[in-house]
Amino acid sequence: MQHALLAIITLFATLGLGWLVGTRCSLTFRQAVVKSVSTIVLLLLFSMGMDFAQVLTQGQLGSRIVLQALLLSGLITIFTAILLLRKPAAITREGSLPSFYSAFGGCLKAISAFIAGVALGYFTHFSLEHIGLSSNSVLYVMLFCVGVDLVGFRFGRVTRQCASVPMAALVGYILATGLFSVFTPFSWQQSLMLGSGLGWFSLSGPMVHQLAGAQMGAIAFMTDFIRELLSIVFLYFFGRRQPLAAVGLSGAAAMDSALPFIKQNCDTYYIPYAIFSGLLLTLAAPFLISLSAALL
Repeated sequence: MQHALLAIITLFATLGLGWLVGTRCSLTFRQAVVKSVSTIVLLLLFSMGMDFAQVLTQGQLGSRIVLQALLLSGLITIFTAILLLRKPAAITREGSLPSFYSAFGGCLKAISAFIAGVALGYFTHFSLEHIGLSSNSVLYVMLFCVGVDLVGFRFGRVTRQCASVPMAALVGYILATGLFSVFTPFSWQQSLMLGSGLGWFSLSGPMVHQLAGAQMGAIAFMTDFIRELLSIVFLYFFGRRQPLAAVGLSGAAAMDSALPFIKQNCDTYYIPYAIFSGLLLTLAAPFLISLSAALL
């Protein structure tokens, strides 16, 4: 819990620092920083791929574990999307809706960056830790840039619609884990633990590993990681038409690693939704992991 609280404070401090720097810099500098976000996002996915390769090389993840994680992450994604799908939103931001090929190209770049990171880490056993870095280092650089881009943006009050996003994400998680327990050997209590990271894979993997063993930790890590990949795909193709679902599918990552994708593919009106939903789910994740462990 202490680690989770420190991570939350660090995330908001990084965003705040970026905003503070942005208020004191020229418009030209802010535009240059914002333009670099797309490249930094690809670097983040590449570094996350290397981190994922480390798990593969530990021999703890077999094909059965991967399939179970795919099933659970897919069920959570489907239930959450059903709860949050609305009449297609009107597009208010400048520019036309990206074509299918444009969205596919952006999504392909993101997935390719991740696969390249996995390949490098798997075949060379190279890790950012060897040079004193991690994927979190890239994440903080990206959040700083997002903070710079938030200069001049006004956050409105929390509305009922805004609060409905994390609530739907929680209900979708509960329904999905219940169905998952029907089709797998896991009990509902175990299934609740496997999905209780709510998309925060860097927390759920180590924490579930500590509380319930290596196999459970590996599935929890994979489930939340695949959830994030699925949310990125959804954001590229449907973010501008289904922004509430896009934010909800991002889970706890909506306020950090998914935030640049949300900003690029949704109207800026939904940025407060992402930060509020991501914060609430981030705060809930360590509590749910601990609670589900107590229920075992």
